[in-house]
Amino acid sequence: MFRHAYDHSYLPVLEAMERFPDIKFVLHNSGPLLEWYEREAPDYLERVRSLVDRGQVEVLGGAFYEPIICSIPERDAIGQMHMMSDYVEDRFGRVPRGMWLAERVWEPRLAKTISEAGLEYLPLDDYEFRLAGIEDEDLVGPYIAEEQGFAVRVFPISKRLRYAIPFAEPEETLEALRGVSEGGGGRVVVFGDDGEKFGVWPGTYDHVHRNGWLSRFLQMLTDNRDWIRTVTFEDVIDEVRPLGRAYLPTSSYPEMMEWALPTPARRSYARLLKKLESEGTRDEWGPFLSGGTWKGFLSKYGESNLMVRKMMRVSEKIATACRTSEMLDTLEEHTVPATTADGCQSIVEPDVLDRARRELWMGQCNCAYWHGVFGGLYLPHLRTAIYDHLIRAERLVESARGGRWDHVEVVDHDLDGRDEVILESNAVNVYVAPSRGGSIFELDVRNVDWNALATMARHAEAYHDEIPDDSDEACGDGVRNIHDALVLKEKGLEKLAGLDGNPAAAAVDHFYPSGVTRSDVESGCGDVGDFAAGEYEFERGRRDDTIGVVMRRTGRVDAGGAPCAVRVEKRVWLTFAGGARVEYEITAIEAMNAVFGSEWNLSFLSPEKEWARIGADGGEESGLRKRRAFEDAELVTVDDRLRGHRVTVRCEPAPEVWTWPLDTASHSEGGLERVFQALTLVARWPLELAAGESRSFSVELAFSELEGR
Repeated sequence: MFRHAYDHSYLPVLEAMERFPDIKFVLHNSGPLLEWYEREAPDYLERVRSLVDRGQVEVLGGAFYEPIICSIPERDAIGQMHMMSDYVEDRFGRVPRGMWLAERVWEPRLAKTISEAGLEYLPLDDYEFRLAGIEDEDLVGPYIAEEQGFAVRVFPISKRLRYAIPFAEPEETLEALRGVSEGGGGRVVVFGDDGEKFGVWPGTYDHVHRNGWLSRFLQMLTDNRDWIRTVTFEDVIDEVRPLGRAYLPTSSYPEMMEWALPTPARRSYARLLKKLESEGTRDEWGPFLSGGTWKGFLSKYGESNLMVRKMMRVSEKIATACRTSEMLDTLEEHTVPATTADGCQSIVEPDVLDRARRELWMGQCNCAYWHGVFGGLYLPHLRTAIYDHLIRAERLVESARGGRWDHVEVVDHDLDGRDEVILESNAVNVYVAPSRGGSIFELDVRNVDWNALATMARHAEAYHDEIPDDSDEACGDGVRNIHDALVLKEKGLEKLAGLDGNPAAAAVDHFYPSGVTRSDVESGCGDVGDFAAGEYEFERGRRDDTIGVVMRRTGRVDAGGAPCAVRVEKRVWLTFAGGARVEYEITAIEAMNAVFGSEWNLSFLSPEKEWARIGADGGEESGLRKRRAFEDAELVTVDDRLRGHRVTVRCEPAPEVWTWPLDTASHSEGGLERVFQALTLVARWPLELAAGESRSFSVELAFSELEGR
């Protein structure tokens, strides 16, 4: 992906900079991209340094791994900004004075954080200034934002230019600049946007480079140097006084704030914008419509919130280890390793702490935490990468404990007002939500740094309303703004739109009527019990030198028209082999005839047979996209060839197992597309019980290295 963007955008734009030495530019590259350049294209960095040395380019700093700064602990935000400043100074010979704020997600408190990190200024969207009541004609220079006396300069990015460049002809941009100049000299207009607009967005490579748009645009600026002066932010800071103070509200660019709204509110918001558009009053009233805020994604999508909570948990573990190390370093008589109450060593070596912190910061990269046209919450490889880094950071910071250990913690992990149970060991972590059906929502296999439940459920999205029934629209050609009308990448996506009844978790408990079909189960409409999302009582458990949680719920099952009372005891245990075992004891308080199902959603990066194969009891294997029904399946295996391990699902007694792919229909810059999210597996046992009669079942997950990878 980086290579494609480099060939189609980053390199051609750099070459254009070199061809037009009189035009100044400001450049920001993310830390992951800089690390890619180091490995794959070091010449790019040398060429940028040459432009910096001749005063043509200013390189901005920022937070190295592009987090949403307001969503991470301040200690990590400042640490990442220092890391980027050090890198820019080392590679380009100048300490950055300004920064790029990922997705321009601003909160007022950031003025203090950014100032304390040693940075002086940053660009934000003009929309954010308009929300503060600043008129368009006054958005022609920097303002001062402050928090508790800490100040930074903020520059408004012109939305008009952001939408015109590179889609409109250069002459249209020239006319826009001429209109600004009529107000007098010394006015500053900022264009700042994604480099991918110049060759990676659909149709833009031909338009911008092959058809010469960029060269014509830069030549136009060169030809009009008598009244247009291109400058860097640093030039402006040193030469132009700020226009005043600006107390900007929590905000981002308008599309982001619309995407962050809950779906019903987003539909209403879109209708209001269309109404104002039809009345010709959108420009007048638009500045007073702020939409949502970035943190709204954490309530809109439980999956995003769980990633943030995991990140916060790991960050605190690292911070605690750092504090412990610093405290013990101050003890003059410290001669033996400090130990925890259970006898494990508690000091983490400095180099290990540094590695853990770097992995944590990688896991804070913003892309997978939100969803819009760009955000990658629906993309499994991005979510998986976030968890990989966070689990690796956690494993590193706990490496000093050594040997075999386990730990149980009861805590409101996801901040929903109800406690979760976190089971941790040297081999596996299992996070259990008694209040959400006693389901397992995270299962970390430590030796491969993998969360087997890094899944994504189907969510109702506002853009699903635009999908026509039985659509067969192909993706269009030519240059276009990705905010234009929805483009469908395949037929049948309307079948994937909508809302799943429950999160795509594991050990989700269902009761079905005896004649239920797989299509009913797959569509989520066959459950006749109240256990899948019901609240279980719970207590910590320990047996056979392992830890677990014991949960109980008495609920109702309506399998034959007359609801009957059912009691479920559910026990979740860590296993010696580094997996998890779930045991059920189901008691009919009243006679019942139903089917019990335990649902598991397992995260794999590809459903194709080349990369992942499923089979049962040594029988025929297939890819994960094929719907399967395994009779009397004691042992179901999935070989994950991408990661090189095997997942084994052992059920007792042997049930019928149904499997199918969990797909979503999500919007990206390329259009609406199908995305494989997980393998759904449901183990099914028939239940015909008299009053007071019980049955027991179990499902155990184990993980092993795949031979002959």
